Amino acid sequence: MANIKPFKGYRYNTEKVGDIGDVVCPSLYKLTDEQRTRLYGTSDYNAVRLFSGEEREDDSYISNRFTRAGEDLKNWIADNVMAQEDKPAIYMCEQTVTVYGSTYSNMNFITLVEIEDLDDGNIKPCEEFHETSLNDYYANISCTNANISMISCLYMEREKKLLNLMNSIATTEPDFEFNTKDKQSVHEKVWIIKDEETIDFIVNQFRELPLYITDGQTRYEACLRYRNYMKENNPNHTGNEAYNYTLVSLMNANSDGLVIMPLHREVKCPRGFKEDFFIAGVQDHFKIEKIIVDNDETELVDTMKKQISTTRMETKIAVYCGGDYFYRITLTDKDFIKSTLLPEKSKSYCGVDTVVLKKLVLEDLLNVNDETYEDRVTCINSRHEAFKNLQNDECQVIFILNPVKTEQIKNVAAEGERLPYNTINVFPKPSIGTIINVLD
Repeated sequence: MANIKPFKGYRYNTEKVGDIGDVVCPSLYKLTDEQRTRLYGTSDYNAVRLFSGEEREDDSYISNRFTRAGEDLKNWIADNVMAQEDKPAIYMCEQTVTVYGSTYSNMNFITLVEIEDLDDGNIKPCEEFHETSLNDYYANISCTNANISMISCLYMEREKKLLNLMNSIATTEPDFEFNTKDKQSVHEKVWIIKDEETIDFIVNQFRELPLYITDGQTRYEACLRYRNYMKENNPNHTGNEAYNYTLVSLMNANSDGLVIMPLHREVKCPRGFKEDFFIAGVQDHFKIEKIIVDNDETELVDTMKKQISTTRMETKIAVYCGGDYFYRITLTDKDFIKSTLLPEKSKSYCGVDTVVLKKLVLEDLLNVNDETYEDRVTCINSRHEAFKNLQNDECQVIFILNPVKTEQIKNVAAEGERLPYNTINVFPKPSIGTIINVLD
């Protein structure tokens, strides 16, 4: 169902850049100023310049972070800082990282996939895209003529043939490996697959599998828009041109190392968080329990995670607004969203935690609407950082969530629906700069 193919990727020349860990950057679109400054300082060739470069006061339409990214990439290729593979390949990448005492190791194939209109059914979008980011991604592709950051897709196979192949490859020596220099140091290994028989096997296996976009929906939309523009302006279009394909990381849902992490919410309340009002209102649809933790910050934050953990299809959320306690709210009115608020949506969609939080808490109780959402709500990976931000008065309440389940992603996508933006957080993912695809 998915048409993938090998490609002659560009990767860093260690003779020019030294340690690859110094030149790759985290797979994040929104970097803090502190993160960006640190990455700029690690190397003159750090990939942050190609994907999320700094803005300058004198930026204009003809000179900006996207045009600079294009010039940097052009110069790096000319100077052999980045070199092209000698023959088409599919890459296998493994990322290993330890977070809060737990080690995760995820394997994926890096390849090209033919871009399809999203109503064709082979490549399934799983989240809403972000309009502002869409314009940025489109500008980046236009100026660099390259896929700098790969789109993450999940695939589900019954017979585990691809998983067995991955496990077999992983027993051999990688072609290169490195440690990233970001706060969560990731050890990455890369195997370059050039054997034609192995490549044909991988390509043929994916012809039977749909792909679920779990990270990079907006980037895919930008690639689709770019393909359509190039197609319209190419009278000799054949469908084989480089712009008909984009760079993807294909992750096996059966892998033990694949982890879907939660994305928590920090909320600003301009008039303050009215705790009594919240408790009274939330009881309409939730069971609410106050849990006191007479220990330090780490114990409180970890207790929040433990107290909402569940393997069942139920919604449990931890609510923290300061002090030595938090509230655990458990959804009891499971049919209200479907029957009253979103009757046009599937039951699977209406049961996702981020949908429940948005409709029954953020909109109904905290008066957050679509116009104010981005100003008032911040999505964050780390519950400890969210806790710290609340202590620093950067927000007034935080909501600690469970990760969306793989089955929910599949069910919602099967209905032709998209989850709210920033629902899915697959971890770990390949760093930006490990492999890039230039649209030669």
